[in-house]
Amino acid sequence: MKTFKQFQEETQQLDEIAPALALIPAALKLGGAALTAYSAGSALNNLRKGKFKQAAFDAIGAIPGGKVFKAAKFLGASKNLAKAGSFVQSANRLNVTGMTPNAYSKGVDKTFDIATKGVQKGYSTLTGKNKNKKADQVKIAQDTNTKNTNPSKQYGSVVSKMSFDTGKKYKQTLKGGQTA
Repeated sequence: MKTFKQFQEETQQLDEIAPALALIPAALKLGGAALTAYSAGSALNNLRKGKFKQAAFDAIGAIPGGKVFKAAKFLGASKNLAKAGSFVQSANRLNVTGMTPNAYSKGVDKTFDIATKGVQKGYSTLTGKNKNKKADQVKIAQDTNTKNTNPSKQYGSVVSKMSFDTGKKYKQTLKGGQTA
């Protein structure tokens, strides 16, 4: 059981964090508004360039699903039909199907990619699992180790090797254009 003093200290710590936590929803709303404005601007730019299909996709990204719901209700649709319209609009806006690539969905994807890399980097830093070697460096190191320890054996003028894809044997071409 906590003492009253411990309870007061924890409450004070939470009160210090609360203003920062209150900013998160505002930041998300601002980010969504920025992506909507970017999508509308991209639609206008594509219209000016004559890219009408891409302009239509970008215009889809500029309309939030909640506006579709309110418009459908205003036009007299039932609540379930308005919800369905809102759902379809949100799915198209975020390019869930992969068939409506628009500026809004590209911005969301890029944001998630950057956030994921940041979280992965922070996690690997905290756990000490930093990978300093790139895959190419590891492959080069492995290739040099296998060449030094296991030299390939060649018998005569024909070197046959098994291809992993087809299973056919190939002959090595000798100098002068002759095959052995």
